[in-house]
Formats: sequence, C-alpha cells, structure tokens
Amino acid sequence: MKSFRKVTLILIAVLSIFSTQSCSEKKIEDDQLKGFMLGGIYFIHGFGGIQNVKNMMSSSGITSKAELAQAYKEVLEYPFKKEQASGCKNTLKSSWDITDKASLLKSINELKTKESKHKSWDYARIVNNVCMGYGAGYITKEEGIKIVKEILPIAQKEYATWEKYYTDYNLGRADWDPESKNDPFEKLSKEITKGDKSIYNILPLN
Repeated sequence: MKSFRKVTLILIAVLSIFSTQSCSEKKIEDDQLKGFMLGGIYFIHGFGGIQNVKNMMSSSGITSKAELAQAYKEVLEYPFKKEQASGCKNTLKSSWDITDKASLLKSINELKTKESKHKSWDYARIVNNVCMGYGAGYITKEEGIKIVKEILPIAQKEYATWEKYYTDYNLGRADWDPESKNDPFEKLSKEITKGDKSIYNILPLN
C-alpha cells in the first residue's frame, strides 16, 4: 500500500479536473463503483485514510455528490497501476501463494464459496485481490469487473447497510488475527461510513 502515496499527486490532478465540471444533485446510481466499495477499506487506507482522501477532495473544490462519486472511482476502481506490477505480484505471492491467473481465480473462488462467520471479510479481500491481480497483469479490467459484479448482489442480500458490512468486516479481521486489535483497519472500519463526503453515505449498499 505504500506505493499508493506515489500516485497521490496524480489523484489530486484528476480531482481538480472533476472540480471544474458542473454536475446536478440527482440520485447517484453506480453498481460498478459500489462493487469496488466492498474492498474500499484497503484502497482508502493506501491513500492515507478516509480523512486524507476527503481532504484531497475538498482541496480540489469538489462538493456535489456526482463529482464526489466520480472522484471516488479514481480511488476505488483499480487503484493499482500496471507500473506497480512487481509490487502486486510480490504481495499476491507472499500473502496468497498467487503466481498467475489460474491461482488468482482459484483463490477468489475459494474466498467466495467457503463457509465463514464473517463473509464481508472475504468479499473485501476478493475485491482487493481483483485489483492487485489487474495490477499484476493476471486479469483484464473486464474480467475483474465481472467478478466484482457477481459479488455485489450476494453482499447486498447479507448486509442491509455499509455500516453493518464494515462492522462484520472488522469482526472477521479480528478473528483472523486477534493480535491486530487497534490496528489502522479497525479504526478505519468505524470511520469509513461517517461524514457527508463519504462515498459510503453517497452510495448506499442497498
């Protein structure tokens, strides 16, 4: 995730472009973005946390819900770029023993189908691995979007709100590693849905 800091200036530049566009305050609908929001905690953490992301948006003059949704797409949809392929490959191999497309898809399917008390923990990791798999060059954007779109309706049936989703995510993280209590993800799981500029308020899970 440290590599995300290298693209922060690029993100700010993109956000400044959106700030010049006029957007109406109509209801936002974007199931593709919503699907990537299932793993958004990893990407927001990589950009320095929710407050840092909100500050970047504010400094770029973005205020409308439509502009914020468009800007969050830059943060949450495929944040790993092809020039980060080496880091993505190393992380996938060390964390998941994923070394190619076949092993990536196998791991994703196992996370999708295994029985678990806290499925949001699995869904979030699927989306994270999809994005790293794209960055590593193992799958195309279209292949990743298909996987994410298949996960979204399953999550929507299991969780009424993003708050319930990320509460369960935090429980799953704690079960996975009891020693991780009070780590940055615990705090972020509680903050990520707060505030009117949070995409998780702009684009409800259901």
